Amino acid sequence: MKKVLIYLYKNRLAPVGGQYGYNYNVYTVLEKNGIKNIDFLETEKGNATSINQKVNKIQNKNLLKLVKILKSIVRNYMRLYGRTHKAVVDLNNYDIVHFHNVSDMYSCKDSLEKYKGKVILTSHAPNRPSLSVFQMLSPFEQKYMKWFYKRMFDMDVYAFNRADYIVFPCPEAEEPYYNNWDYYKEFKKSNSHKYIYIPTGINPCSPKVGKSEVRQRYGIPEEAFVFCYVGRHNEIKGYDTLKELGLELLKDKNVYFLVAGKEEPIKGLEHGRWIEVGWTNDPHSIICASDVFILPNRETYFDLIMLELISLGAIVLCSHTGGNKFFEKYKPNGIIQYSTKQEAIVKAQELMKLTNDDKKKLQNYNVKMYKEYFTSEVFTSAYLEFLDKI
Repeated sequence: MKKVLIYLYKNRLAPVGGQYGYNYNVYTVLEKNGIKNIDFLETEKGNATSINQKVNKIQNKNLLKLVKILKSIVRNYMRLYGRTHKAVVDLNNYDIVHFHNVSDMYSCKDSLEKYKGKVILTSHAPNRPSLSVFQMLSPFEQKYMKWFYKRMFDMDVYAFNRADYIVFPCPEAEEPYYNNWDYYKEFKKSNSHKYIYIPTGINPCSPKVGKSEVRQRYGIPEEAFVFCYVGRHNEIKGYDTLKELGLELLKDKNVYFLVAGKEEPIKGLEHGRWIEVGWTNDPHSIICASDVFILPNRETYFDLIMLELISLGAIVLCSHTGGNKFFEKYKPNGIIQYSTKQEAIVKAQELMKLTNDDKKKLQNYNVKMYKEYFTSEVFTSAYLEFLDKI
């Protein structure tokens, strides 16, 4: 039996978005089935989790912001310009090493020079990996230290070339890479043999509290029609588009918007029926208290939020982009896609006219689709089958 290392710290796995949420779902199935040939990194070097906790306890907002910028600069300097780029464990103890971001892979490049096993890369970035990292830097770093991060773009080329296999959830998820990385088209043409497609799966989701309690908490009438959004308030996620849709849809006095996520860099609408709840540890209750979830991404990889939504039986109105397009093959379903803002408004208004029975049908379609195709068990089974064939 092949010995596999997933190059992520086990103590950071959690039911969240991105690479750690993705692998949390894998880990739960591996543990449940007693599969012992797949390891994660055990202890985070330098106790980074403890450091992060101490940083986040800083009360002064300006000082906290400064410390986070300095921490980011030091971390990225060591990753990009450090003298050695060695793995934190001996990779030669494993037949296969699976990386889930290009920066981790780049930080191991010295160790990978002599590694004889197979290397897998899954990039969870919503577009070219280094561009995604750069977009998450502070405005100070982006403006005054662009030169410092220039080498970051080399990481992408290194990682994709060094990998023996590149895993995407579906071909549609590659759309942002074609759109934002000039090199990608030629690379894919020459390296199509490396590509493997495994649709992601998640553990089932459930709300902590009921619909009525959530609506009462935020002053929303039971009979109101509620549009929902949970996520980052930035342009790549289409939050500015969401606001434009809100301006039009809120003309109907029975419509409310229930929005979760940190209100930056873009602020919410100043409107009595546009409700910003901030960060929440219970997004599923907010989703289930709503009638329709809007997913307005400008670029889409393969959002875990979509899988959470269908697991919950939520009706989804989403942009016809990237990984969202993958769901068109599963008919009928409760995922309604749009290509323009005007089309989104028309389809939203059509959803507002649905009877409760019609809405229930769409909700049931999504739950059925989730159970058949997108559970953690289905996903992990496909992943293990892929590993066995290497």
